[in-house]
Amino acid sequence: MLLVWLEQDRPRARFIARHVMGRMLGWEVSFAASLEEFRSSPRPKVAYTRSPVEEAHHIPNSGYLSGMGVPAQSVTATGIGKSLLLFPTKDGHDLLAACFHLLALVDEHRTHPTDAHGRLKAEALTLVERKACDLPLVDHWALQLAADLQKRYPQLPLIQRVYRHHLTVDVDNGLKYAARSFTRAIGATAKELLGGRSGSAGQRWRVRAGMDADPYERYVEHLQEASTLSARTIAFILTQGEGRFDHAARIDHPLFRKMLGRLSPYAELGLHPSFESSRNKELTLQERDRLQKAAGIERIALSRQHFLRWSMPGTFRALADAGFTEDHSIGFSDRIGFRAGTCTPFPWYDLIADEATSLMMYPFAVMDSVFEQRGDDPAMAVQEMKRLCDAVREVKGTLVSVWHDRYISGHEAFAPWPAALMDLARYAST
Repeated sequence: MLLVWLEQDRPRARFIARHVMGRMLGWEVSFAASLEEFRSSPRPKVAYTRSPVEEAHHIPNSGYLSGMGVPAQSVTATGIGKSLLLFPTKDGHDLLAACFHLLALVDEHRTHPTDAHGRLKAEALTLVERKACDLPLVDHWALQLAADLQKRYPQLPLIQRVYRHHLTVDVDNGLKYAARSFTRAIGATAKELLGGRSGSAGQRWRVRAGMDADPYERYVEHLQEASTLSARTIAFILTQGEGRFDHAARIDHPLFRKMLGRLSPYAELGLHPSFESSRNKELTLQERDRLQKAAGIERIALSRQHFLRWSMPGTFRALADAGFTEDHSIGFSDRIGFRAGTCTPFPWYDLIADEATSLMMYPFAVMDSVFEQRGDDPAMAVQEMKRLCDAVREVKGTLVSVWHDRYISGHEAFAPWPAALMDLARYAST
């Protein structure tokens, strides 16, 4: 249907051409074996070349995709926000190089500057520096390419894109008081009593005695209600507890297993690999095995890194090698927006091996905890979420929202958040 000529035929050029014109626009893409074949073909044609080819749509080639490994070439850019162009040329900009740079997560291979958790700071990313992370720019660029091609080749079919909302929850705790070690319960109780929170201390021991329901269990009901309005619901389960950054209840406890059983009918289960797992493949494998046994599932194939910690390329290569088919870690921990510049799932590209993998990346746009960090109340948070929802709907992409079990439990300080969840779920469903 669409014939592409690559002046410099490299794996990364083929990958990004197939993704943009094939996966994002829904067209059949093939590559010409020679310039003569390309010129003589009556089909709609795209030339990715330094100079235009007669009777073909031209995408300027800056040469960025001709190398191997992590590109050493610095990013050239003009404009900010929606007007941002990467790799500008005298004829426009190298659209395929721009899309590849963002979707291959080239910036993420930097080793500094990092925050207290060893994560690359958002300020190091091109999109943040250029104030363009609030828009799915790759999707806008792809749609503009589609419009240009359909104007030149009216026989091209309408693009195939469908807006949808994926509702996801990170189950960092599972249970607040139940399924915790006696030592941990004693320590927490001492802190509560010293802090004048005798009510919390009393509730802790009533729950442990089986007299009260665990207050975090309510998230299961709230998530179930919201799930009826989303195209897909996923719960990422943390299996590690008793650590400084890993606070999950015991997954082998009967109450935790019961909770997993209540989730399974309406939510897919994924792994929330622990804080240290991003640099330890064996931890991820052990935690997946633990979750599979507790949930009675043969294979867990979805993941989102706890604290959004990853190392490049090690974390994602390990996930791909272990048979994970989806990762949902690409997003911001300190702001909302599109970390990879897109709201369309894309295959992870291993820059070192110079090949696309079977691991699909599902970038998320909004996360509840970001608003708490900013001091926004839930009502303000929902308005910002709706703005991002509109940005995704405009390009018929996939909105992925991230929630946490403690927020949507509605317990104590989190009381307003279940209503916020339902508000967004309703808005994002149409």
